Amino acid sequence: MGLDIIKNRVNKEIERGCIGPDRSCEYYPCHYDGMDCTFCYCPFFPCRDERFGKYVENPKLGPVWDCSDCLMIHDHDVCEHSIERMRELDIKVCTDPRIKDLFPEAAEIYLNKSSP
Repeated sequence: MGLDIIKNRVNKEIERGCIGPDRSCEYYPCHYDGMDCTFCYCPFFPCRDERFGKYVENPKLGPVWDCSDCLMIHDHDVCEHSIERMRELDIKVCTDPRIKDLFPEAAEIYLNKSSP
């Protein structure tokens, strides 16, 4: 899937807002039952935060960010907070550089939930 297609999809997801689990999706659950399907693709990609991914060597592209094991963007509280903040800041597209400023907030919400 091309990067432009992914960006367009994320832009539509930002516009749509939170949807929670989408059991009507043919891929549901792609990660776990009850996951929030607001974002199929992470608006923070590539976050470059080693708590959520790492660089791997791709024979054709060189080092690429791999966050395939990260589930943060499918956490309901993270999605709800991220969409709310995007609306507060009038962020409508994933290429808006202010999205990266929202990542630390989202990560804190997720990591605090994951802690005992």
